Amino acid sequence: MKVYKDVGKLSNEELDSLILSKIKSKRSEVLSASSIGEDTAMLDFGGDLIVLSSDPITGAAENLGALAIHISVNDVATKSADAVGVLLTLLLPVNTTSEDIETIMADAQKAADAVNMDIIGGHTEITDTVSKPIMISTVVGRVSKDKVPDPSKVRAGDVVAMSKYAGLEGTAILATDCAEALKEIGEELLREGRGLVDALSVQTEGDVAGDFRIRAMHDVTEGGVEGAIWEMAQALKVGVVIDKEAIPVLESTKAVAKKAEVDLYRLISSGSMLLVLDKDDFEPMQKKLKDRGILFTKIGEVTDENRVVYKMKDGSEQEIASPGPDALYTALVRLQ
Repeated sequence: MKVYKDVGKLSNEELDSLILSKIKSKRSEVLSASSIGEDTAMLDFGGDLIVLSSDPITGAAENLGALAIHISVNDVATKSADAVGVLLTLLLPVNTTSEDIETIMADAQKAADAVNMDIIGGHTEITDTVSKPIMISTVVGRVSKDKVPDPSKVRAGDVVAMSKYAGLEGTAILATDCAEALKEIGEELLREGRGLVDALSVQTEGDVAGDFRIRAMHDVTEGGVEGAIWEMAQALKVGVVIDKEAIPVLESTKAVAKKAEVDLYRLISSGSMLLVLDKDDFEPMQKKLKDRGILFTKIGEVTDENRVVYKMKDGSEQEIASPGPDALYTALVRLQ
C-alpha cells in the first residue's frame, strides 16, 4: 500500500491501475469515457453527441470561479463541442464570508457569460475538511457528429500544433497569488502575467477546428505542454517529434518560472490547445485563428516510430517523459 504525501494528480500509471481499470462501460449510449490522454466522455442519445467533462480547481486562491468555468469548457472544446451548461460544486472552509462566496460566483457567472453557457446547478457547503475554497465544475456540451476529431485517420506527417503560449494558467495564478515573492521580476511582467487570466479559454480554437481535418485536440492543463504532448501521443498510439524552440513562451512566464525554479514546459497552461491535424490544413487554420487574434504555431509532427521526443538544435533527441505532479505546486511551495 502506498501512502500519498505529494500534492497533484496521480501518475498516469497509477490512474490506470487504481481508477480506470476498475471502471467498466456497459451502456450503448456511451461512445467513449475518460482515459489516459482523454479528458471527456461522449454520449449518443440520437442526433447531436453529448460531451461531458469534470475538473476541480485546487491550486488557486484568486479567480476561482473563472478558472473553474474555463478548465471544463476547454475540455469539451477539444471535441469542438458547444458548452451548454455547467454544474458547480463549491466546498468552502470554516470562516468563509458571504462576500467571499459572492465574489467567487460573480467571477463564475462572468466567465460563463463570456462563453455563452448557463450555470444550471451544483452544490455548496461549508466544511472543516478543506483549508481553502475548492470548486468542481462539470460541463455539458453538444456537437454534431461530423465536427468531432477523428483519431482513426492519424498518420505520419500530420502536424502537431498549439495555440497561444506555454504555461498560461500557471503564470496567471503565480503572478496573482505570489505577487510579493515575485516583485523583483518587475511590475510590467507581473501585470502581463496577471492579465493571462483573461486568456484561459480555448473555446474559439475548438470552434474553428470543427471546419478542419483534426485527428485530436488536448487542452494543456496539469503537466503543462510536455504532459499534453505525452498524453496525446499515448491516446493516439503514435510517436511525435517536437521542436522545443518552436514552443511559444511569454517573457512573464520565463521570469516567473526562473524565479520559482520550475520547468515552464511542465507548468499548467489552460488557454493553450494542442492539436494534431492534417498537414495541409495547418496554414488555413493558422490564418483563421490569426483573424481572431489567436497565435497558432506548428511545433512538431507525427512519426511512425514509437517515441515521444524533442528534436534539439544540435540534432540530438531528448525524451519527453510521462507527466508527474504539475510544476505549479512546487512553485507555490517555494513562493508562498
